Amino acid sequence: MNLLDSQLKNNSLSNAYIIEGEDLAYNLEYAKEFAKKVFLSHGIRTNLETNPDIEIISKDIIDIGTIRSLIKDMVIRPINNEIKVYIISNAQNLRIEAANAMLKSLEELKAYSLIIFTVDNIGKLLPTIRSRCQIISLNTTNNKFDIDIDRLSQVFAKVFAGDLSAYYKEREFLLSFKEDKTSLMEGLIKILADLINNKYLGEMGKTSYDYNIETLTSINLTRLEKLLEKFELIYRSFRNNINFELSVENIFLNIYREGRQINGCSRDKI
Repeated sequence: MNLLDSQLKNNSLSNAYIIEGEDLAYNLEYAKEFAKKVFLSHGIRTNLETNPDIEIISKDIIDIGTIRSLIKDMVIRPINNEIKVYIISNAQNLRIEAANAMLKSLEELKAYSLIIFTVDNIGKLLPTIRSRCQIISLNTTNNKFDIDIDRLSQVFAKVFAGDLSAYYKEREFLLSFKEDKTSLMEGLIKILADLINNKYLGEMGKTSYDYNIETLTSINLTRLEKLLEKFELIYRSFRNNINFELSVENIFLNIYREGRQINGCSRDKI
């Protein structure tokens, strides 16, 4: 827990984390150990099983009722008067309406609330949830994507900078993922997630494509969230058999438009 230990030491914890790992049982144990350290940082030595200020949700189906109950509890101050921890284990089991309710609560977290999601693959969570959490990956194979991230990030950066021709030059490469849409979307989402980490959490130097990330630092958090929301909508359209080629083109036209607006060229039309 080097990164988390550092944040605990420097009193710089985020309010929300995603712990991603292939071993679901280990994810939960890792989250519990993290929770113990959080309580200890507040001078609270605790047995989690008897601690009234921690709630662990672990279900095969996490429905809206479960999340509404959690949200109601979140407005109640902790008994220890310092910190409350919520662990949502196997968050990939969140129903869509429950995930949307959880998203709203993430936007309005109390200072004393800490939420920890565990998930086997971050691609199974809403991009808008991911954008509001710090991601801790336990996957040993996490950086071995089935897509060339460096190449994808170059296209992303060039299109964002106003070079729409970069998309058409790499169109064949992008459309080659027609039968593996998940890899393409996970690659795009990883670029945005790494950008958030690099820009807002000071984690430069941890990717193999830092230069491409640096060229995107003019994107503020609001615009990042807009892109994530658009990617989410397009990703859903894949599942509904919407035309793949048009969907991919839509992704990069959105990237292009966001870049033009940031560069003061919003009057230009495509």
